[in-house]
Amino acid sequence: MRVLALVPGGIERQLEFFPVLSQIKDALETAEIAVVVDPGAKEIYQLSKAVTEVVPYSFQASNSPADWANLLGILRDREYEAVLTLTDSWSIGLLLWLSGIPTRVGFGGGANGLFLTDTVPRKANQPLAQQYGDLLQAIHLPSQLARPSINVPQSDLAAVEALRQTANLRDGYVLIYPSSTATGDSYPVASWVQILQDFQQRQPTLPVVLVKTPATAAALAPIQASLPHLTVLEPETMGQLAALLAGANLLIGVQGYPLTLAAALGVYALELSPAASDLPLLEQDRRVQVTSSTGKLADIAPDAVLKKVWSE
Repeated sequence: MRVLALVPGGIERQLEFFPVLSQIKDALETAEIAVVVDPGAKEIYQLSKAVTEVVPYSFQASNSPADWANLLGILRDREYEAVLTLTDSWSIGLLLWLSGIPTRVGFGGGANGLFLTDTVPRKANQPLAQQYGDLLQAIHLPSQLARPSINVPQSDLAAVEALRQTANLRDGYVLIYPSSTATGDSYPVASWVQILQDFQQRQPTLPVVLVKTPATAAALAPIQASLPHLTVLEPETMGQLAALLAGANLLIGVQGYPLTLAAALGVYALELSPAASDLPLLEQDRRVQVTSSTGKLADIAPDAVLKKVWSE
């Protein structure tokens, strides 16, 4: 059976959908599963065993008729038997109707009532896992989701093991991911330095590692200037980031996909967030939020972060 899923959004949204894909694969062992995702999120599927094909498509962009027709051609050529879509746009609904896929399932609303064969109510007050479970029930599959299954390629495990040996990291470490929010809000360097100094004083033998990616590069330089002896590691792929996270005792970072990935790997994650948000049901035992009362990251006191760290 060939199954397709259309999952717009960034890497975090894809990770939240991983349990659905795993559930389909577990229930239909011979299923071939493909996903259509935004190009910037494609790399995360290196970590999924369930998916056999990833088709990039910019859901939010103003796609040309040629882009739309190309996607339609791909869907017709693959002869999928069922599709789950998280979209409700007219263009995607029409595309799915024209594709000839016999079972087309999504949430109610928008154009879905016209173009899909089955819709389920979008219950915003329910945890995301339950909403996705409703989609699975619509294609007659079990709705109880498990924690996301993350498959790290062996080459990435080996590369990160080499990095750890070079950095003399043997018995666990704390990872720091000082990125910004989607709106560009960042945590002050002075506050990061205060937190890191506290770690050095309380746990001088526990390594603290700064993760260098394009999202954290701006904050790293001033942090390193204040604390030049901290270890900095730069994963080159999504798989290497996952391998680095898997070996950590704790991740502290600004809200974003590394927190979701850490929780999926069973690693405790402490999230700095400008406002409280509902954590995915499957992450609540591994991911803890420290939020601002003003809506600004800068107003989260380092002492509030440290209190949460040392009390957990």
